[in-house]
Amino acid sequence: MRTYTVPARWLRRTLVVALLALAVAAGIGFQARPSVAPAATGQVAERYALRDIVTSTKAIALTFDISWGTVMPGKVLAVLVHEHAPATFFLSGPWAKMHPEYVRRLVQDGFQVESHGWAHLNYSALSPAQVVDNITRANQVLRALTTQPVTLMRPPNGDFDPKVIAAARSLGVTVVTWGTDSLDWMNPGVNTIIRRVLRGAHPGDIVLLHASDTCRQTNLALPGIITTLRAEGYRLVTVGTLLKLGTPNYRG
Repeated sequence: MRTYTVPARWLRRTLVVALLALAVAAGIGFQARPSVAPAATGQVAERYALRDIVTSTKAIALTFDISWGTVMPGKVLAVLVHEHAPATFFLSGPWAKMHPEYVRRLVQDGFQVESHGWAHLNYSALSPAQVVDNITRANQVLRALTTQPVTLMRPPNGDFDPKVIAAARSLGVTVVTWGTDSLDWMNPGVNTIIRRVLRGAHPGDIVLLHASDTCRQTNLALPGIITTLRAEGYRLVTVGTLLKLGTPNYRG
């Protein structure tokens, strides 16, 4: 009988693949950041967040995170209402609980209200049970105030790992990040915010903006963003509507 010797490099490669698989399964300190979306959508959705939508339709979703304050939320809302611009708001649970009148007004004015979690910290540092608890607590508050189901969650700081994705999926929630970051939270200047949004804008884009009080220029940049996008042929929609116009793009 002929015997075969397995090359050492094959053994090393097999060991590396096995260790990576174990790390992903356990959710141990792993957060992949591929530059392009992997091909297998079903598998990708279990590991990555929704970044944008693959579509030829010129539609864009403006999204706003709110975690604190009562001044900028009103200013941003006033601009959106004046411009008849749909948008999606990701609200932290504690903020929504402290300011129910704002939440009800958002719903009354026709905006999509979703979750920004509970504690404003990196969820990849939490245990699976703690992630579930943070999402659940925020969802309970938002459901009570909006009487609508919560289907999307933007994790604080955009931080996630496979454990966070799995926890959200177990609750029927999709983790959403963004395709274009306005960097408005840095208060870099109104024109800079506008340029960043317009430079990154593409069909199916999800744009990250903020309506917390620490962001002092967002409301001033909004009119320019909205007017120019519309002049370029874009239709402003909520994330919920955007999901109906193409294929979800899951990326790290």
